[in-house]
This record gives sequence, structure tokens and C-alpha cells, in this order.
Amino acid sequence: MPTDRERDLRERLREGERLFPDYGGRCFAHVPDTVRSVLGDEAERPLPHDVLEGVGEDNGESDGGGDGDEGGDGDGNGGWSDGRFDRVLLLLVDGFGLAYWRRFADHPLLERFEEVGTVSPLTSIYPSETAAALTTLHTGRLPASHGVLGWYVYDPADDAAYEAFTVDVRAGDESVADEMDLEDVYEGEAIYPSLCAAGIESRHVVPFEETYEGAIAHTYDLNLEGGTFESALADAFEAADDPAYLYAYLPQVDTAAHRYGTTAAEYEATVSATLDALERAVDGLGSAMGRGGSGGPDGETLVLLTADHGHVDTDPERNVDLESAPFAEPILESLRCHADGEPVRYAGSPRNLHLHLRDDAGESAAAIRARLESELDARVFTRTEALERDLFGDGERSETFERRVGDLVVCHRDLSVWYGSDPLQLSLVGMHGGLHPDEMLVPFAAATLENLRR
Repeated sequence: MPTDRERDLRERLREGERLFPDYGGRCFAHVPDTVRSVLGDEAERPLPHDVLEGVGEDNGESDGGGDGDEGGDGDGNGGWSDGRFDRVLLLLVDGFGLAYWRRFADHPLLERFEEVGTVSPLTSIYPSETAAALTTLHTGRLPASHGVLGWYVYDPADDAAYEAFTVDVRAGDESVADEMDLEDVYEGEAIYPSLCAAGIESRHVVPFEETYEGAIAHTYDLNLEGGTFESALADAFEAADDPAYLYAYLPQVDTAAHRYGTTAAEYEATVSATLDALERAVDGLGSAMGRGGSGGPDGETLVLLTADHGHVDTDPERNVDLESAPFAEPILESLRCHADGEPVRYAGSPRNLHLHLRDDAGESAAAIRARLESELDARVFTRTEALERDLFGDGERSETFERRVGDLVVCHRDLSVWYGSDPLQLSLVGMHGGLHPDEMLVPFAAATLENLRR
């Protein structure tokens, strides 16, 4: 049975079979300000109070607030700036949506969160995909502000389309790859220099050599069987000075969902291996150090587990190739072109396709929208509609966003819509980026380290 909080999200935000972001309340976008608030820094939009209901108030079990009615000041914003926690450890399992938390709820680590902490539902942002959501997590900005609107970024100011995290140019001006780095892809700054200015240290446990400015990277190998994740997390934990924000990113579940789908044995094995590694890592922090912070009891460490989005299984045999579908020929002819004459195709992602149209297109945006919605089980937003309903966020819009958002945004109910000249995208099974509830709903679990570890 759905919890009251999940039921409320579904009732308020669902339109047909699609679920929209809860930008005004229970949204993944407010995790950065929640961390700020917990650590005593100023925060504009933390999550509601009840996402930490009962956590850290004593060393006993909480009431499992995620499974019951709204409690206390549940609809108000937070304000945990009382020095209760000296550090926050945020564990982010890429793609591990709320539906999959439930499927694996008998795992000992998830059981412990349920027993001694609280688990709350949140919505993802739109688009419900890693490039946009992690940019939100690391900058505190919504997509309408930071301007990363999908795995692929098309920016007419650069006449280039490139991958958001690598700046690997897929079409247009290839010199952009030599002129840009990660910080140039998004509008604004990462949150870590400002956290540092507030006296909060940031450390990232990631499978990369580098991370965002202002944070210190502790690198581990993607293969979780070797124990490097546990070692890297322990090293980061021991090296950190309080107050500290520690972030650990695990992409393995997302990768397995893309390749195999979420019902495959390989996916289940990957989820189990990931949760096992997290369990060992959490237990190792307690047994290795015996303390949760520099000179403080481990009750002063707040452990959070969440995800940036969930997944929906597409069907590669039925995924829509716009380059071979007969109905799409007028659409392709209407696409804006790069300076070299190549059509603009790499914009957004297969579950969040942005169509940038020529000013002199043979068909109007309204006609193309009607064509797509008559042929596909898709919701197609015009640019005006997307802006008016704050699809990409309810805050101030940046010029970067205004340039990059498409004339049309295509969101299929449960399939991918893309181009056959990029066949990998159409071959992936588990996908995200759209508005399916399984993509949009994510868990937000909280417990103290002292109560969580064995």
C-alpha cells in the first residue's frame, strides 16, 4: 500500500499516467538545501521537517515516519540548524527509484533504515535523468536555472551538441570540446566553495579522478567486489574535519538497468551487490573508527540514502526511430541545422526529446505536435507550455536555459523516441528522463550512523 505521503504526491501531481515534479515541496531538488540546513548553514528551500522525523532525537528506534501519517510540522519547510549533526553522509544510488526500494526492501540495509530511521517519497525533477538531477544536486539550482536539460546539450550559442558530463561533441562545432570543461556546461557555481566559506568541508567518494570545485575527491573502482568503495569512504570519513558533507555516488544500478532492464537477473544481482557494498561501508565506518566525527559520537552523523531518478523498461523492438518512421519525415525536414548543414538531433534524451525547429519550417510547431501526439503515446509540450507550467523548475530562468530549451519537448509514456543514427540509445532497455511514476518517485531515507550500523 502506498504511504500517505506518496498518495498525496500522486493525487496532487499526477495527470493521467504521468507524474510531475513537486518543486514546491517534496522534490529531490531540495536535498542540497536540506544538507545545508542540517549542518547549520543558511538554506532557502530545504525539504519538509518530517523527512527527518524522529531521526537523531535519541539512540532508540524512530517511528518509521515514512510509513505513517504526516507528522508534526510535516508540510512546512525545514530548519535543522541546531547543531544536532556534525556531518552528513549522502549515499546516492543512481537510478534506484522508490519502486525498486520496495522490491528490495528485505535487504538488511534497507530494513535497518526502515526500522531505526525514516523513509520518505520525493519526486525527481524534470527531466528525470542524471545529467540534470546531479547538476541540481551539485549547484542547488533547478534545470530552468542551470540549463542542463538532458544527457545531450544543444546550445545554439556554441553551434554544438555535446554530452553534458564529458563535453564530447556529437554534432556541430567540434572546437567546443577544447574550450569547455564541466563547469562551463552549466549556469552558476557548485555549492562547495560556498560551503567551504561557511566552514563546511566537502568530500566526494566517486568512481572518477576529479569532482566539483571546492570538494575533495576520493576515488574508487567501479567494480564493487574489490572493496575499494568501502576503503575510499572510510578514508574520506576519517580525513574529514567537522562540520563536513560527505557524498558517495554509485552508478552501477543505473548502468545495469540501461543494459538489461529492471526485471533481469543481472539487474537484481547488481542491486544486491550495490546494497551489500553500502552495508559493508556503513558498518565499516562504525567498526573502524568507533566515532562518527572528529571527537563526537557517531549519533552526530546523519546518513541519507536517495536516488536521482528511477527507471521505466522500454522495448528496444518498439522504441521509436524518427529517422525511419514514415510519419516523421516532415519533422526531420523542419529541424534546425548546424552551420555545417547537419540537423540538430542531439538535444535532451530519448525520454525527454527536444526538437529545435527552423524559423521557416514547412510545418508549424503546433502541426508537428499534433502529428507526434496522433502517432505516439506521448505528451508533447510546446516551449510556451513548458515554461508556463514550470516544467523545468519554478525559479528564475537563466539565459542559458532559454537558449537550450526546445521548441517542442517530447515525452513518451513508456518508450524511447530518438534517431537511428545513434542506435545505442534506442537499444537501451531501462530508461529515464520522462514523467512515468517509476521514473519520477525516489526514496529519501535518513538515519543516524550510530543507529544504522550493526
